[in-house]
Amino acid sequence: MVKKMAKMFLASLLASVGLAMGSLVPTLAYPERPESARVWYEIEYFPVRLVSMVVTTAWDVPTASFQDGVKGAIGGTRMVARNIGKEDGTYELVAGGLTGGPVGLVGGATYGVLHGFAYGVHHGFVGYPSPHSGSHSMLFQGKGFVVPYDDNY
Repeated sequence: MVKKMAKMFLASLLASVGLAMGSLVPTLAYPERPESARVWYEIEYFPVRLVSMVVTTAWDVPTASFQDGVKGAIGGTRMVARNIGKEDGTYELVAGGLTGGPVGLVGGATYGVLHGFAYGVHHGFVGYPSPHSGSHSMLFQGKGFVVPYDDNY
């Protein structure tokens, strides 16, 4: 009976220590860089930064291409409609959508590929200032459809 109680106590003690240590694991994922071991720290985390850079670039290139392509199509459509006559006119928007929309889409998508690559490589390696500050993190929150190519927004 005493051995069984001792085993149960030891098992619960080990389980509680395991749970306590398990809660500390996320803090060890990317620890603060100690000033005394800067070089070793950078050598140790270089592979982590490379993987982060590849994953971030793989995410940012298509999302930036899509987002900037949509912005370019909207901007091209509105610019042609404004130059024809009335920016909100139905016929002007149809003409703008047929001529300026595809040009803006291609131009915006091309810019998005370059922008997403540069942004993904830089922030994938260096890191983001905060978890929610990526330029393409607001894509599906309605804030991604501001038209930067249009001077009248």
